[in-house]
Amino acid sequence: MQYGLKDYEVEKIIRHSLNKNPDLKYYINNDYIEELISLFVEGVGQAIEANNKKVFSDIERELRLKKRGAL
Repeated sequence: MQYGLKDYEVEKIIRHSLNKNPDLKYYINNDYIEELISLFVEGVGQAIEANNKKVFSDIERELRLKKRGAL
């Protein structure tokens, strides 16, 4: 069962937001900056997906502990 967004879904949302102003790519015509932005978007997507997995794992753990009467 998957809760939250997958990394590629987060990337899609961020890239869509960045593409709202296509003139930025024209004015910032630098391959290094484009690569930096791409790596940043990927990293944010991965971080959010990892956080979602951790939250789900923590919720499952808490529910198991409650079921056992440990909490």
